[in-house]
Amino acid sequence: MIRTDTARLQELRIKAGLSQRALARDCGLSNGFLSQLERGEREPGPAVAKRLCEALHVEFDELFRIVNPQPVKEVFQDASR
Repeated sequence: MIRTDTARLQELRIKAGLSQRALARDCGLSNGFLSQLERGEREPGPAVAKRLCEALHVEFDELFRIVNPQPVKEVFQDASR
């Protein structure tokens, strides 16, 4: 399972100069869902995690921690299925 570092998500979004709405749009998410991610109310699946990392130009481990570890390569492979 992927766990979001919620404070880091918001910090990286702000550092990138993006509003919640802009990041949500760039990732193909609703603003409400992104807000829930930032508040720790929801966790992203592999595909959403990948899109967030790409939109924020960060490596996976800068934004997420893995619970019940699965190699990161496998997480991203799962996202492309």
